[in-house]
Amino acid sequence: MKAAKIVEMWGRASRQVPVTSDDDIVQMFANEISKLSYKLTEEELYRLIAVGALVYQRGFREFDGNVMADLLIRTLREGGRA
Repeated sequence: MKAAKIVEMWGRASRQVPVTSDDDIVQMFANEISKLSYKLTEEELYRLIAVGALVYQRGFREFDGNVMADLLIRTLREGGRA
């Protein structure tokens, strides 16, 4: 699937998702990545997690949060083992 299609789908999905806490978002992302992790190389998995961490970090900066990307990465790694 091309990136433009993914962005389009992302926009549609964001209007349908209920408001959730930051912890819920991290957990949902970890759950979805863990479902895909067996299909990815370690490098591909790391890049996906890193991009998620960047998005997460940006959101917190914009909303005066102070959660570090390291926490997200650690949570995602732990979620992948479950």
